[in-house]
Amino acid sequence: MTDLAVDFENKIRKYHSLSEAVVIDYKKIGYPFYIVSLDLTYLSNRDLELQEEFVLKCIINSLTDKSNIASFLGVDDHFVEKVLSGLISKGIVIKEENLKVTDLGLKTLEKQIVLDTVSETKTFYIDALNKKLYDSFKFKQVDKNDANCLKGDFPRPRKSHLADVIDYYEEIESALGTPGSQNRVELIQVNHIEKVYTQWHEVILVFYKNNPDDNEVGYETFSRENIQVEYRKTIEKLYAEGKKVLNNILRFDISNDEEKAELANLNNQVVGSIRHNDIESVERLSTKINALNQTDSFSNNQTQSINEQRKTLARELNEIKTQSKISEIIHTSEHRKFLFKALKEAKNRVMIISPWIRSNVIDYDFLAKLKDVLNKECQVYILYGIKQRSGGGQQNDPAAIRQLETLASDYKNFQFKKVKNTHRKIMVCDDKFGVVTSFNFLSFKADPSLTYRDEVGVVLRDKETIESLFQSGLSLIGEK
Repeated sequence: MTDLAVDFENKIRKYHSLSEAVVIDYKKIGYPFYIVSLDLTYLSNRDLELQEEFVLKCIINSLTDKSNIASFLGVDDHFVEKVLSGLISKGIVIKEENLKVTDLGLKTLEKQIVLDTVSETKTFYIDALNKKLYDSFKFKQVDKNDANCLKGDFPRPRKSHLADVIDYYEEIESALGTPGSQNRVELIQVNHIEKVYTQWHEVILVFYKNNPDDNEVGYETFSRENIQVEYRKTIEKLYAEGKKVLNNILRFDISNDEEKAELANLNNQVVGSIRHNDIESVERLSTKINALNQTDSFSNNQTQSINEQRKTLARELNEIKTQSKISEIIHTSEHRKFLFKALKEAKNRVMIISPWIRSNVIDYDFLAKLKDVLNKECQVYILYGIKQRSGGGQQNDPAAIRQLETLASDYKNFQFKKVKNTHRKIMVCDDKFGVVTSFNFLSFKADPSLTYRDEVGVVLRDKETIESLFQSGLSLIGEK
């Protein structure tokens, strides 16, 4: 292992309190920033804090003793001494026989009374994935050809399109202020956008396991040799929303062609109407409609055009949903929410089918929810089991299996079965909803702070399709 990987490993162990964490790989990625030069007009910030201004005015008006100033202002001597110390260090006040305001102090006080109008060009840095604006940033720049560069999640501001930066006016005004000052700069206007271009900041994506035997792979983002939590949170949020900014970078595809063919065949057997093209269409149209819903107010003509677009897209989306029986698309971290939703809301039946079973999923929360639904006399089916290939691969946890077997012996309404060989990942809750997915419900927890995998599923709410899904599960144990 390289020295760099060892350093990553040590920092991950310390930050996450994982003494056995191991780094398995790392990649350099380019994190996008928009560099924007703006021509601004604003009122310049006052140089003095309010207490400094009052003390200066006291000295000018012949209160040249610290105690007299404190008495006049109604504060203690220590407070005045602290303010005077700051003024003296700035060269605004000098201490001879008595306190005296310098020429610099007089000019500063004059400026304090009348704010100057300033027009100048300032450069700002906009995070292209989370829209945050910074007035300064230390880039470790990376060439686009030297790394996997992420694509910005929102359009780059355009020259001579001031509307593109309106949302940043408050942040620009705040950035122009003097740090620690009580008086804020007043931004009058952004005159025009002089220059816009994209730079990629180097971020190292480090893949690790909690321990050498773990089947889940987590990732951390490093920049300037330190963990960058904000980058990871932004990437996770976008990925969970289906915005695959990591795309090929976060993909460890360990399945062979035989397994892929088997999976495609089984899913077609389960619900023949589900096609990959339909999934992509539903997701694409849903994303477009959401974007239109978030559009700021425009002129009446623009608003009317947007409403027409929204209606057209909504019709297209409803047609695809009706034909394909797909209600919605869910991504990695949303699956466990649906799993717990099924256990909470089911009144008659729950079915969960997944190839593997792991203890990190069959945890206290899962078992508690499972007992709750069993106590409601709801019929529960949990089916698992896939033919193990030579050379390893994911294994089942005997401890997790024993816990479920114990429950099955205690509850007659719980069927926990190992089947001969299934790669299916499906779930059914009464006739309310069913899920067909690539997500392993019983072996993958998908902790949003750890997981890198992109798993996608479809939610079905058509009762006939849900029944077909349920019966296909029963066929695995020869029960109809």
